[in-house]
Amino acid sequence: MTSCYKIIHTTCHTQWGGLEKRIFNESVWMAQKGHTIIIVAPSKTPLFNKAKEYGFKTCAVEFKRIGMIKDYIFLKNLFINEKPDIVNTHGNEDSQLGLLAACRAKVGCKILSRHISAHVGKSWYNKLLYKKLATYIFTTADYTTNHLKTVFKLTGKQIFSMPSGILPPETLLPKNKARNNLAMELELDPDTRFLGFVGRVSATKGVDTIIKAFQKIAKNIPGHDLVIIGDSTKEYIDSLWALADRMQIKERIHIMGLKNDVWPYYRAFDCKILASRSKRGIPFEGVPQALLEAMYCSCPVIGSKSGGIPDIIEHDKTGLLFDDEDTDNLADMIFQLLNEENDTLKRAQKAFEMVKKFHTIDTMGRNILRIYKLHQLGLGNMVSPNHL
Repeated sequence: MTSCYKIIHTTCHTQWGGLEKRIFNESVWMAQKGHTIIIVAPSKTPLFNKAKEYGFKTCAVEFKRIGMIKDYIFLKNLFINEKPDIVNTHGNEDSQLGLLAACRAKVGCKILSRHISAHVGKSWYNKLLYKKLATYIFTTADYTTNHLKTVFKLTGKQIFSMPSGILPPETLLPKNKARNNLAMELELDPDTRFLGFVGRVSATKGVDTIIKAFQKIAKNIPGHDLVIIGDSTKEYIDSLWALADRMQIKERIHIMGLKNDVWPYYRAFDCKILASRSKRGIPFEGVPQALLEAMYCSCPVIGSKSGGIPDIIEHDKTGLLFDDEDTDNLADMIFQLLNEENDTLKRAQKAFEMVKKFHTIDTMGRNILRIYKLHQLGLGNMVSPNHL
């Protein structure tokens, strides 16, 4: 490898969430440092389109079961022809094909990125992926790192917690201005205050839990409405509206859909809530970019004790934590946050300082480059997460 790397990212995912943002933001940062980026993703997806628009070389691969052999041959030939220094896979299907193709093409550094905390079964094929085919494993949360270390007996020289770094805007709106703008957008009284959720609007993110908790204290916080921003399915949105209607708070719930620029909304919120839930005791959440973005905006945060959320929310220090799916506990945390203004402001300031120091795209990019450089020097077996 040389000091400027050719990096190929692959993903089978088709949405525009934290995983896709991570790939795009990391790629832009690396390109600005002089590295060459190629994006392999399903055609006409948000990541594919954004990467193409930015000027990255893009390759359309659908990663569907019916075309597995064709996709594998395409990837192997792509790697042979492009001779990348690094191949980084980001999803289940593309990791299965991409890592094997990269090995056959003799790519020197192969990285499997695991973005969620859902458990990985100890099958022979997963063992092949994590122990043999991947040179390094990147996760977004310590929970995931510890789980994979235990299952596959990985060492701290093979696997690294590498939370996604955020890419902040150059300027942020004053909070009062952002609140007024949101009130105008929703045609509400200018004095209205807001609690909010930003992210993929789904059951796994616990959006229904947030609505249920809001209903419990709605009468005690008459000046506040709940705003929900993000992409979803029609079925789930319909279920949320039905829930709000049954709870007689429909007029105080605002489901706004996907927004290209979410930063003004974080500034408008008095609180950002993430209620991600575990499934049968197993979390899926890594370190969520939406929480990091809110923290950078000095927006107080509340999160569930699930997956990688406690990696960044230290209870009563950088935010508040509540028990997974416990609507009473969440309602108490919201009420505490709104009524203890000085403590809330102190937590928001500590959270901002933490994100600025440890969780920007610059910090993440430098840590990743450190792994690349140590591998290039043949010192990959000497690196440890404690020394990043």
